[in-house]
Parts: sequence; structure tokens; C-alpha cells
Amino acid sequence: MRRLAGESSTPESHPADSRMATHYTYRQNLYREKLIQKIEAGVQRKAHFKSRNGCAACKQKRVKCDEVKPICGKCAAKGTTAACQYSNNNNDSEQSQQTLPIYQIQPKSLTLAGINQLANTIIPAELLLHHFYTHTSNRLMGGEKRQSIYRYHMLPLSISQHSLLHAILAVSARDLLCLHRHHQDCQHGYQQIKERQKLVLSFYHHYHRFATLYKDDLLRPPSTETANLAHSNAFLMNVLVVADPASTSYSSSTSNLWVTRKAKDNIDAAFSWIKVQAIHQTILEPYWKFVPSTFWYSVFVDDHHQQKDDQEQQEPSVNTTTGIRKIIIDHLAIICAIEQTSTTTPERNVYLSAYKNLCSILTTPIPRTSRTPSAQIFGSYIKFMIELNAHFVNLLRSKDEPALLMFSIWLNRMRRLDLWWMNERAGSECAAIWEFWRAGIT
Repeated sequence: MRRLAGESSTPESHPADSRMATHYTYRQNLYREKLIQKIEAGVQRKAHFKSRNGCAACKQKRVKCDEVKPICGKCAAKGTTAACQYSNNNNDSEQSQQTLPIYQIQPKSLTLAGINQLANTIIPAELLLHHFYTHTSNRLMGGEKRQSIYRYHMLPLSISQHSLLHAILAVSARDLLCLHRHHQDCQHGYQQIKERQKLVLSFYHHYHRFATLYKDDLLRPPSTETANLAHSNAFLMNVLVVADPASTSYSSSTSNLWVTRKAKDNIDAAFSWIKVQAIHQTILEPYWKFVPSTFWYSVFVDDHHQQKDDQEQQEPSVNTTTGIRKIIIDHLAIICAIEQTSTTTPERNVYLSAYKNLCSILTTPIPRTSRTPSAQIFGSYIKFMIELNAHFVNLLRSKDEPALLMFSIWLNRMRRLDLWWMNERAGSECAAIWEFWRAGIT
């Protein structure tokens, strides 16, 4: 057909085409909104996998078994407990670990075959990454500058650095576990336990992969790229070891914590989170000369200036402190035999460095206006841990009373920062120390 003068060369779109395009866009937006809602609610899409590890009675009747041991739900309901038998093979032991309640999952389950596939099937990585971007980055610690680093520097770097990627996924899963627990605080049904268990499995899967790759990354030659990676990984490693669900208040008692253990190997395993904090500076030392060219530099400069101001004001603030904090500071000095003289040095008194950092914490007010503590406040608090000398760590490991006392005061102050990844650890460790002291008095 000949085109008339003045007509457009572009054919007119059919109204049906326009409606289809609008409908397609609507469907895309609807799917995206539902996906975001699922992430915000801490609910993951359900995965289906067939298990052959049911009891003999359910297999014979060809019905689904919930695989709860020693007696499954169906056999318990029907009273046929004698017929509820499980075969002894490797698959059974693996599957039984997957059906354990959340408070029974131990770090040794990291080595179980099949957890990799199970974790990826239950909680897709894209959901965890989206949650980290939208929520976890706001809840770690620090102000907008640090949150910007988490989102716009660490996340892009993780695309090419798998250790950092797994660290981010593990922290995101742990954050979801914390949110899910608070949302379901009054519900303890079977379905709620299963949902939490999925998050724990995902946490340990990514945590294990991160720990394996992290060791290899530390062998790479120092550079700007590896300095960015090392500082990012070191920060997230501290979060992960502190927030390990097997050693926090998810446990049914304080028996999992190092203070209440007696066997050397058991103590060392539970004490490892403190050692990781204490060697933080040693791990990062090879990368110091590259720090000015990293995306962390501006944050470190701000922290350094604030800490310098705190040090200049520390002695006057200690001397002018009144009330209960003044009593604590004075009694600590007596207990640790610290004399306020120029001749007192860390070499002469092993408690001195920890005492000074604790005094700085006790005299630093915590602002109540911010949702998360500032980087400067957090820096002054975490300084107590990352500057612990080896002698003090050994005293703490041997449950020396002055060291335990200072450590418990620090834990109690850390709880006031209200950090989701620290609160449970601090509460559990404090409870264990108090239980240890009560047992000693008894």
C-alpha cells in the first residue's frame, strides 16, 4: 500500500500489542515485589527433595516419614513404636543431621556430604545477596560511609573473589536467621524449626567455603586488590566467628562455651573466636602499606582521628568519672595491681593495655539517637579485643580471675551497642562466666 504524504514511516502499534506489553511489565514488577517481600519476611521458597531414609514401618506402608529419631511422628501417633526401625548406613547419618532441631546442629556437620547442594537448593544465592544489599548492610555497624562500602565496594569485589562472596552469603544467612527468630519468637512448631534449620545449613555451608578459601587468599602477594579483600574478609570473619549459632543463645545451655568446659581440646575449640579477634591486626599487617589506595582508607582515617582524640582525653575523663563506673575503674586497678605511675608499662603489668582500653570504654558515652553505633564508638570498643596481647589471651584461656572480670565487663558493655551479631554471643559468654564463678563459690 502506498504511503500518503505526511504519514509516519513507523507502522501504528496494535492496541492488543500495547496491552500485552503493559501486562508483561506488570507481571515482571509483581514478581519482583513478591521476591523482595519474601526476602524481607525471611521466608524462602520451599525446595523438594526425595528421601529414602524413613523408618522401616513407613517404607512398608509407602507413606511419607518425618524421619524423627528414635520414633517418627506416624509411629508415635499409631503406637507402633516397636516397628519404627532405621537402617544403619551413611545416608541415614547424613539425613538425620539434616532433620536435627536447630539447637543440636554442630560445626562438625560442615563436612557432611550433600550440604553444599542442600544449602544452594533451599536458599538461592541471589536471595541472600539481595538481602545483604537491602538489609544486612544497614545492620552491620557504622554510618552511611561504611554502609556504602558494604554495598558499592564489597559486593562488586565479591563477583571476582569467591571467598568474599561466601562470607557475604554467610553473614546474610545469619542475619536472616536472627530476623526470623525474632519474628517467630512465640512460635516453636515443627515448621518454624525446619525454617530455622534451613538458614543454619545455609550459614554453615557458606561459612565453611569462606574459611577454606580465606586461607588460600592469605598466601597471595600483598597488593591493593588483596588489601581490599583482606580487610573485607577480616571484618566479616570477625562477624561470623562471633555469630556462630552453635555457640550463642541458640544452644540449650552454656555447656558449649569455653568457660564451662574442662577438657583442653574442647576449651580450645570454643575459645577460637577470641583468638581470631586477637590476631586480627597480625593478619592485616602485610597489607598496611597498601591501605592508602584501598576503599577502606577514608574510614580508617576517620577512626584513627577519633581514637587519637579519645586517647588525649582518656586520663582526664578517668579522673573525673564518678558513680559506679568510677568504682569499677578503681577496683580494677587494685585487683590488677596497676599503679598510676609513669613506670607502669605493659611489660611490667600484663593487664595494663586491656585495663586502659576498658577505661576508655567505660568513659565513652553511647549515643541513643542512632539505630547502629558509629564506627568511632565501635572502634573504641573493639579495640579492647584486637589489641589483647598474647600473655593476656593465655591468662584468659586459663580462666584467670582478673582477666575474666575485665572480659565480662567488656562483654556487658558490648551488649549496650545492640549489634545483632554480637548480642547473643555477649549474653551467652556473660552467663557462662557467672555460672563458672557461682560453681567456684559453691
